[in-house]
Amino acid sequence: MDSSAQPDRFSNLPDVLLVLIISCLPFKDCIKTSVLSKRWRYLCLQTTNVSFKESDFVNPTLDETSWISARHAFIDYACRWVDRIQDQDVESFEISISRPSIYMSVIESLIAFAVGKQVKKLVLDFSKPIWKTTRDVHEYLDLTVEVPESVYNLTSLESLTVNACKMFDPLRFKDLGIFKSLSLGYMRLENVESLLSKASRLESLSINECWGLDFKKIVGNMREVAFKNCDFPLMSFSFDLPKVDIFKYSGHIFCLDFEKENMEIKEVYLDFGVEGEYEDEPTESHIAQGEIVCNLLNELRSAKTLTVCPYLLQVIQECHDPDFMLRDLEAQHLVLRTKLHPKEFMGIRILFDKCLVLQTLTFDYVPPNPSFCSETISYRGIYPQTHWLQNISYKCLIKTLKAVVFKKFTGSLDQLHMLNFLVRTGSGWVRSLERVDLYMPNGLEKDEMRVAREGATMLQRKTNLARIILHSPCDANGDTRPIRIPKPNAKYHHD
Repeated sequence: MDSSAQPDRFSNLPDVLLVLIISCLPFKDCIKTSVLSKRWRYLCLQTTNVSFKESDFVNPTLDETSWISARHAFIDYACRWVDRIQDQDVESFEISISRPSIYMSVIESLIAFAVGKQVKKLVLDFSKPIWKTTRDVHEYLDLTVEVPESVYNLTSLESLTVNACKMFDPLRFKDLGIFKSLSLGYMRLENVESLLSKASRLESLSINECWGLDFKKIVGNMREVAFKNCDFPLMSFSFDLPKVDIFKYSGHIFCLDFEKENMEIKEVYLDFGVEGEYEDEPTESHIAQGEIVCNLLNELRSAKTLTVCPYLLQVIQECHDPDFMLRDLEAQHLVLRTKLHPKEFMGIRILFDKCLVLQTLTFDYVPPNPSFCSETISYRGIYPQTHWLQNISYKCLIKTLKAVVFKKFTGSLDQLHMLNFLVRTGSGWVRSLERVDLYMPNGLEKDEMRVAREGATMLQRKTNLARIILHSPCDANGDTRPIRIPKPNAKYHHD
């Protein structure tokens, strides 16, 4: 910000309002405001949300020596920051660092600082970026930080995140009734049922990559519940969640039963990717899993947004008579995480048939293995280059579908076969589609972007209703530049 420049609206605001604004920014961006001008130099020190995340300060691609040096600088920066704001109010505090054992005394002092500030939100994350599942965690070697007693006695907490701490026991908290949000990950976790019975105000619960779970039922009035790759001891599990708005589950397929659920649930996310793929001939296990998936979708059929994974698309067709078993779904937005492999085509068709009020269809494309060849591969006589040419349509495609979104669009043949099916117009085909948004991934070469552009142009020629818009990545932050593909004989222009 140049002091000689014409003052902008921010310059006319008092410091107290500017502090409120920058407190809403991510901590890393908040720090960047200090270089705007002399006035802004120290405003960031007044932020009420402090976050020391190793990933924001240390480049993981550095060699070992440089990485260690950068970590020391990060820890030193955190200590100096805390020393300078001893009299400042802090509402949210985060410390996130991997391999914490050599900084135990510093971590203890930072936690003590947060406790002394009576923070409302606390994040303690000591997991490693390389961890993917619970099997990556060596419990007695990797978990070195214990949550101090002062945290258990903290009565101001409303939101708590704890990752990779040893001997963590949520029942030790002095007052569980204060929690509104609780996220736990990468550690042994017990007594969850007792925890939920006492956390009467809890609105959001997230349990990620935990083991030792000793419960078989989740009961509560939470609005948001998420489980990710947890090690459940039993092969059945039930939920009593009459107010849940968002339900997310990632992990192995087993019997998930909803005794009560919100009949106006907003979002459901299901990812059974840990199961992998099966060979051409399904087993009895896959048939049973198909029936489990159908039953689960039936219980969550009121979800307005439904996200499913490639494995669900593969296995749903294996149950006995899926057309009969699966009831109509109320999804207005369907998100298909898909490889567009022929194994998934029947699952896609089943969901098209059951989503009668679908308005938005999103493809979150999962690139296949390099060995995948869309021109030659087939599954049970299903060929990708001819399957979507069949003269079959669905009620939602004719009457309700308004928008299609395709993420990671490259113009590959498997993508074009699918999209061509969706944009075809005419009697018995798509009549309501208004817009198709194609998002190219980051990192495409110039020739690859040209192929994507040609694919989008071809799709625009196929439809006389939908407007095709190709989104080109602009920067590493994911911002895009929309390019409207001209219809035949139309003048090209940018949005």
